[in-house]
Amino acid sequence: MYLVLGCDDVGFSVASKLKERGVEVVVVDKDTQRVRQLKLMGYNAVLGDFRLPEVIREAGIERAEMVLIMTPDFSTIRAALGAINTLKVELKVDPVVVARVLDDAEIDEVKRLGASDALPSSQLLANFAISKFEGVKEMVKEKRLRALLRELSRGRMAIILQTNPDPDSIASGVALKRYVKAFGVDADIIYDGIIGHPQNRALVNLLELNLLEAEKVDFKTYNSFALVDVSTHANCAMPKEILPTIVIDHHPVPSGEVKARFQDLTFVGAASTLLTNYLRYAAVEVDPATAAALVIGILTDTMNFTRGATPLDFDAFEYLMKLADADVLRRLQAPTVSPDAFDLFARAIKASKIREGFLTVNLGEVKDRDLLAQAADFLLIREGVTTTFVYGICDNLIYASARTKDVTLHLGQTLQRAFSEMGSAGGHARMAGATIPLGAIGRISKARLRREIDRTVGRKFLETAGVIRPYKPRQKRTKRK
Repeated sequence: MYLVLGCDDVGFSVASKLKERGVEVVVVDKDTQRVRQLKLMGYNAVLGDFRLPEVIREAGIERAEMVLIMTPDFSTIRAALGAINTLKVELKVDPVVVARVLDDAEIDEVKRLGASDALPSSQLLANFAISKFEGVKEMVKEKRLRALLRELSRGRMAIILQTNPDPDSIASGVALKRYVKAFGVDADIIYDGIIGHPQNRALVNLLELNLLEAEKVDFKTYNSFALVDVSTHANCAMPKEILPTIVIDHHPVPSGEVKARFQDLTFVGAASTLLTNYLRYAAVEVDPATAAALVIGILTDTMNFTRGATPLDFDAFEYLMKLADADVLRRLQAPTVSPDAFDLFARAIKASKIREGFLTVNLGEVKDRDLLAQAADFLLIREGVTTTFVYGICDNLIYASARTKDVTLHLGQTLQRAFSEMGSAGGHARMAGATIPLGAIGRISKARLRREIDRTVGRKFLETAGVIRPYKPRQKRTKRK
């Protein structure tokens, strides 16, 4: 519930925008005629002087997620903040409090008096219903998460990243670990799959991160679980019998599929944006290296603000750039490529096959499975190619990595349909991977192995993507008697 204190033209504009969005709104005003009109219009309106604690209590501050003080009079704002501060202590509540000010000079003062944020009247009228509304909603969620962490102060949290984590996932995990630590909760960051792209590995190395591989983790040692940049069991290592405590994700997913005590499913360009705002609203210090990682997270997932970026992403990016380590940022944007990778790229170019924009290549045995992901990225820039599918053998397992520019294709779902029965597979719409035991191919000679992998893996991908028709073995003809 949102509590609006004062309902002149600006206050009514804000209340009406909130009501249009389906938010429960309670308006408090001391003008009898105005309150009567609001009730006739369907508003829940309370008559009274909101400078008095008993009036704000009667209006339902105990249920309020946010209090908006909409009067332009500074002395009234000061008195209202005093009343709210009294009730916070008395009722043990902590809503987000936003105050209207006439100019920027008053912002610091109202924050000192207890407001969470302050906005000039012009900004309220122009932006509140769009970007500011979303930002203030994130303030409310941060308050809820902070309250939950007070219950989790004993024990250790597992922060679980998406399978084959990208820069946005890694940076978000680092930020959440820093956030929960500020409220007394220790955490480990856990991943499965591979950290293959040079940028991902540079991120781990430059920030000296201790990421734990899921297969080496005993999940029973944790008492709480957070999914970051992923919202369900489908694309991460969390055991299916465990329900997450916290889910923070920016990808669209049916709300009924997400089960967690705390959920933040906000459709922005990057999860790094959401985690930046959690740190920001809680006044948790962001060190320069973490700020640089979050910048890269936003840039990669929005493709340098050309895909899915929102005002919240731009705002978080601007905030982070003032804090980010310029040298770390430069090194993350242009990570070095190993000689082994260049050799593999040369092999991949020669061995690749293109069909209707789909490039597939079997690289045989590789020393490092991470190189497959790098090759999939590299080959995607080839002219005429919309999708790459690179696969090979490492440690008696077949690994596949796929990338696409085709907006009509969801790679994660495609690979799941193709390979989930013979191994594990999944990922995002534009980036996905699969792991298949070599035994799934069957017992065959080494001479036939490469050809059989092409049929079982490469052809299966093209069939599932609809590029070629499914293979049907010819039936033997029976001789007529």
